[in-house]
Amino acid sequence: MNNRIATFALCAAALLVTGLNTGRAAAVEPRIGAVVQRDYRGAVAAPHGASAAHAIQYRDAVFALDTVKTGASGTTALEFLDETTVQVGAGAELRLDNFVYDPATTVGGGQLSFAVGAFRYVGGKMTTEQNIQLQTPTATMVIRGTELVIYVWPDGRTEVNVVSGAVEVMSCAGNASQLAMTGMQITVMPDCMTHVAAAPTLPDDLTALTLPTRETGDKGDSDDDDGGRGGEHSRPEPESKPKDHNRNNKTQT
Repeated sequence: MNNRIATFALCAAALLVTGLNTGRAAAVEPRIGAVVQRDYRGAVAAPHGASAAHAIQYRDAVFALDTVKTGASGTTALEFLDETTVQVGAGAELRLDNFVYDPATTVGGGQLSFAVGAFRYVGGKMTTEQNIQLQTPTATMVIRGTELVIYVWPDGRTEVNVVSGAVEVMSCAGNASQLAMTGMQITVMPDCMTHVAAAPTLPDDLTALTLPTRETGDKGDSDDDDGGRGGEHSRPEPESKPKDHNRNNKTQT
């Protein structure tokens, strides 16, 4: 009898360790948001420390340090604690480093790391958005009440397009940050060189939120330079839950 009890205890301990190493139990990290795209299109999330990813569907929670990925034709949309949203285009990857928010004071902060792909960031109710940092392999962005479309290429090239509001962008060279306002585009090249231009027409729908074709040569620094932009995108009804862009004096464009 004692041997059977000891064997049962060892098996239970092994199962617990396995669950901690491979499943959601491994994520003792806090819940920081949820999926708001109703149709499932292949997005997955891997908790911190887990080797396997799991599908994330409408209303599923996401947690700090989750890595979210979409396939070649996949998309998703995430809403964080203060109703900040991030739309994630096809073939994308980002890590949800952290996100905190106190609804009583509307104070908070966080960090999101965009590894590759196309993303739309729309700020929520937080009144301390300057405490949110967006990272890419070549750029760091500090939010100033903003709606952005961000493109990150596999070589690290980052293009930040300001739909409304403002954002400070610092390149990997570590020099002084540049402030981009509504209608501006800042591109940080793989060699950390920075270029400024006018933002192109940008997609509203997730199906069009993909890495566009861009010229790989040097770009001019004037607003007259189109930076190798392609044609305009269509603007069908977005998939994710509509947001109130008038909140915090944001203007929808």
